[in-house]
Amino acid sequence: MSIDFTHRNGKHNSVLVDVVTGKSNDGTMFEITKNACIYQSVHPRNKLCHVFEAEYQGEKAILKITWEFVDLLPEPAVYDALQAAGVPNIPVVLDSGIIVQNAFNYRAEYVVMEYAGVPLVDFMDAYKSSTNDWLYTLTNNVLVQVVGCLARAWEAGILHRDVSRGNVLVRAKGNVTLIDWGYAKLLSNGPANTNELATKWHYNKYNVAECEDRQDSYAGSPLFMSIPVLLQANYRTVVNDVESIFYVALDALSAIWEDEADDEVPVALSMKDQKTLAHVRRFCLFNKNTYKESFGVYCQHKQLDETLEQLYEYLFTSNGQYIGDVLAKDLKWERPVNINRLLKIAKIEPDLTWRDKTRAGRKRLLEESQ
Repeated sequence: MSIDFTHRNGKHNSVLVDVVTGKSNDGTMFEITKNACIYQSVHPRNKLCHVFEAEYQGEKAILKITWEFVDLLPEPAVYDALQAAGVPNIPVVLDSGIIVQNAFNYRAEYVVMEYAGVPLVDFMDAYKSSTNDWLYTLTNNVLVQVVGCLARAWEAGILHRDVSRGNVLVRAKGNVTLIDWGYAKLLSNGPANTNELATKWHYNKYNVAECEDRQDSYAGSPLFMSIPVLLQANYRTVVNDVESIFYVALDALSAIWEDEADDEVPVALSMKDQKTLAHVRRFCLFNKNTYKESFGVYCQHKQLDETLEQLYEYLFTSNGQYIGDVLAKDLKWERPVNINRLLKIAKIEPDLTWRDKTRAGRKRLLEESQ
């Protein structure tokens, strides 16, 4: 794929792109005009991202261009691993590649994805009304599907690490997509074949694994981080990502009850600093019957309440006892993953052949890359 940039005033890091034109591997041309940039960010992980609205083969699409340190895992490699393993609710990747392989130890990469909708919280805010029962049903479906996505990704040896407000997208038909796997890591003991991916995407798997491990204590969006990660625990599992989607759902539900005349943010969603937020949530979550009020949530919906209760018990209890204090005080203590329990919450029957499927997916990935 070829991509040409025209910058106004010659400024690169201010993302003043007039026109971006591209030619995909199959010869499809597309163009992104000025003012089409819908998102830009600079992250302490040595990463600069631009996201553009685009048109691909006549359909609405999203182009993401990332400039990052060469020893971070390329996002296209993550999508290859996810697709090979058959993980559900991930973006449909139309094209991807490397623009610049190594310039002063930085790499430029791109991903063209099918349009997947709008963030859940924006959807809730736009459609809230006096009768919100269908939005509660939607939130329940989002929780169930994203938990299933995270569980299947974990089984495939992939950890997202940035489940947040802007990364859970929905469409009017109810389609749910977990996007932005740019902060994901491949587990060293997981089934994903890092040799194949490193060969295809031209990175040093040992340097990347070491660099990604160092990111565990701070990768992600602080408002949606788990309690241990807010306090900079240096080890993460899928349990931390599940805690993040729990907060994303509560944040979206709070949009329904938000009073436009009242600027006060619910105490459990008020970001002062990471340490304070961790301890505020530790206290707010103590009582499973009242914690939702601290997130500005007051709904009653049978299915949603059941799912939230299951997640609460999975995340914050052990043998019937609340463990929030342990999570905040002992950062070396790890919650058990219990993947079958997660699959039950996601309403997915445990599949004993899943590991065989991921192996078959890796074989297919190798064949496609040759």
